[in-house]
Amino acid sequence: MRRLLAGALVVAAAVGLAALAGVPYAAEPAPRAVLRLAWRARGERVQRCRRLSAEELADLPVHMRPPNEEVCERGIAPYHLRVSLDDSLVVDEIVRAGGAESDRPLFVFHELAVPPGAHHLSIVFARAEDRDDENEGDSNEELRETPRRLTLEETVTVAPRAIILVTYDDERRQLHLLAGPAVRP
Repeated sequence: MRRLLAGALVVAAAVGLAALAGVPYAAEPAPRAVLRLAWRARGERVQRCRRLSAEELADLPVHMRPPNEEVCERGIAPYHLRVSLDDSLVVDEIVRAGGAESDRPLFVFHELAVPPGAHHLSIVFARAEDRDDENEGDSNEELRETPRRLTLEETVTVAPRAIILVTYDDERRQLHLLAGPAVRP
């Protein structure tokens, strides 16, 4: 009886699997394309120092007090990412560095569905907490940090199911558009 029941169960599973194999499936049901934003940027290193108050110094043991009575926070400055597609804002966010001390690179990854056709793409990736530094260009050139402001303005014609990639070119220090089967006018 058990063998008969097991055999019937195997036959039923095989018939069910064969029936499901015939069901049509489309990985991407609509003929949309994908705009993929994917890059890693070093960002600009910042350091903010402040003097400890008398109360803060009193709370610290003598051997833990900093010699100049200042504490400094170091990290990578956050950047503001704004992406517009056909004059419609589709991404508006602050990109922050990872790590316990915010000292890791900045990572951007977004996938946006785009209908086929011609589209105007505008991307701005700029330092969120912009400030005036006397030597702003010096450290960027030596360490190859990301510039304070990156922009990309393009008009692209997108084919159905195409993938358009926007990435950061570290050598040229600019955003770069790579399009597969899409045609750039």
